[in-house]
Amino acid sequence: MALIPRDRRRGAVGAVCASVALALLDFIGIAALVPVLLLVLNEEATFSYPVMRWLYDAAGFTSFGTFVTAVCLAVLAVIIVKSALTLAVSNAVHKYLLSLYRYYSTRMFDIYLSKGLLFIRSHHTTQLINNVNGVCLRFTDGVLGQLFSIVTEVILLGLVAAALLWYDPRLVFLALAVFLPLTVIYALVFRRRMNENGRTENKLFVAQNKTLYETLRGYSDIEINNAEGYVSERFRSGLRNLTDCRRRAMLVRTAAGRMAEFSLILGVVAMIVVGLACGTEMNSLKIALGVFAVAAYKIVPSVNRIVNNWVEYKRNSFAAEKIAETFADAPEIRFAQHTGQRLPFEREIELENITFRYEKEGKAVLENFSLRIRKGERIGIRGYSGAGKTTLFNILCGFFPPDSGRVLIDGRPLSPADVRRWQENLACVSQDVFIPDMTLAENIAFGQPREAIDAARLQEAIRAASLTDFAASLPQGTDTVTGEAGCRLSGGQRQRIGIARALYKDASVLLFDEATSALDSKTEREIVEAIERLSSDDRQLTILIISHRERMLECCDRIIDIA
Repeated sequence: MALIPRDRRRGAVGAVCASVALALLDFIGIAALVPVLLLVLNEEATFSYPVMRWLYDAAGFTSFGTFVTAVCLAVLAVIIVKSALTLAVSNAVHKYLLSLYRYYSTRMFDIYLSKGLLFIRSHHTTQLINNVNGVCLRFTDGVLGQLFSIVTEVILLGLVAAALLWYDPRLVFLALAVFLPLTVIYALVFRRRMNENGRTENKLFVAQNKTLYETLRGYSDIEINNAEGYVSERFRSGLRNLTDCRRRAMLVRTAAGRMAEFSLILGVVAMIVVGLACGTEMNSLKIALGVFAVAAYKIVPSVNRIVNNWVEYKRNSFAAEKIAETFADAPEIRFAQHTGQRLPFEREIELENITFRYEKEGKAVLENFSLRIRKGERIGIRGYSGAGKTTLFNILCGFFPPDSGRVLIDGRPLSPADVRRWQENLACVSQDVFIPDMTLAENIAFGQPREAIDAARLQEAIRAASLTDFAASLPQGTDTVTGEAGCRLSGGQRQRIGIARALYKDASVLLFDEATSALDSKTEREIVEAIERLSSDDRQLTILIISHRERMLECCDRIIDIA
């Protein structure tokens, strides 16, 4: 209950009440069959029950056949009404569970978003995706849903046991002797195994998604290295392990059903043998057997469902631990609306004795690094791969908090509360430009609703990034969808879209991280000219460029070497 948010706990109580209602409705379905059974088994014994005699006389029946027909029609009507009510109640419970799934999935997604780039980079994408989608669904469906079902079945069994106790206490002891050992065996033998089975299945499922994601993302490398067979076997091996895990769980569920059926037959045989040995009259024995059979009609499936629900509950119980771990001490997240308010930047950016490590005890990527950038400067940054150039940009953008040292804007330390407003000043073009499956216009004006896009600013950004001819060649112009991850674009076109995005934002600080690495010399020259033109038009525009290519750095006022 602790994992259910306070404003939804009333719904949980309602779901439990609904489970009680479902159990009552199922019990009514059982009870409705008893009169029919009594009528069919023995006409004389039927009228020995005062209720049956009263119904016969009160309704004015003169024929036993007519009475049987009327009772059967009445039972049919009860079953129809019961089924309709059961459907409505079940729908309400499922609706509540799905609302919880939306809550858990959305909250986990928001928590991951709020943790920042460093957290995202330190976790595998497929693991986070599985947590947001799969683990949250496993918790609501495989834990809460199973618990509600178990409550329903336990209440139903209690009602059936009470009815049997009222009719013939011996039938209760027979039912306990038949089905209780089965439940105890499963609880003791399979509980821990099913818990571990669920954890293993989740790990294997994540591994399969990881293999699939990496294969589709790096297909060109796989083909050029003739590695299709290796990747296929890796996928097949993982799939074998996953299906074997599922098979073991299905075997446990199937075995429960077969054992319950065996226990039922054993109980009937025991009742006949003991009854005859005790000299019970055959008519009484037939009625007792009939009542027990009607009860068993619900008891056997109910026991099966309890065992299977328990198996699924244990298989998915790890999901509760994962959600509790993720939600622990996480504040309620409300992402600020885009207001465009910027942190004032009038004079300079200063990095003061910055030290940063990706791992607490690892080697420092940057150590006691200091740099002062005056507003309007064009700064080039170069160094060997792994020297910390991109890390420096991530610190400047507020993505990575330094282990020590400070980032100051106009002499004011950049605090976590100011990061979002500082980022409103920035636009970054990275080596791998993010291109979602949207239109060209939405990609350039990224983060803006389609109806809010400034058409004039959009065209200016397209022109400055040398995308005019490309945009004109598209079937729907700037309304053309670029395809998943920009699959319809060349590498140069993707990076130029990133540059156009930076220009559309009208930022006061532009950061280029190997932005022209995929461009040919002619296009690179056009981009450099565009940068120079932008800088000459707006002398307050600050430009920071990481590049290995000297041509890209020629427009810089000074160059910083990072060793």
